[in-house]
Amino acid sequence: MSSENTPTLIGTAPYFNVRDLAASLDYYCDVLGFTRPHLWGEPPTFAMPFRDGFIFMLKQVGPKHEIVPNRERGGYWDAYVWVRNVRALYAEFEAKGAEFAYGLTHQHEYDNIEFAVYDPDGHFIAFGQGIEDEE
Repeated sequence: MSSENTPTLIGTAPYFNVRDLAASLDYYCDVLGFTRPHLWGEPPTFAMPFRDGFIFMLKQVGPKHEIVPNRERGGYWDAYVWVRNVRALYAEFEAKGAEFAYGLTHQHEYDNIEFAVYDPDGHFIAFGQGIEDEE
């Protein structure tokens, strides 16, 4: 039985270093449909665009700071976002000109329907849902 005093995990927010905060916000908000957030710093160097309770933390770094997405270090995604109605989300992103890493795919290994996009700094973000959750 749970109570208000029981420790509970309520969310996560991937933290991405970016070269140009304004360009990143344009992509996350205009293409991926996130809400433009409050900006921190003078000049602004940090923001947390949000959509449906999901947040990305974006931190602008200096020109000498190296940005290395996971795939460049032998990994795969930088973030995996679980969604409802993945096909409609794919169509929304496609209509807004998202840069796709791969299109709608049935991943038989773990039985998800998913797709992935790149952000302006090369972060590899997948959006997916379980095949059993398709309506």
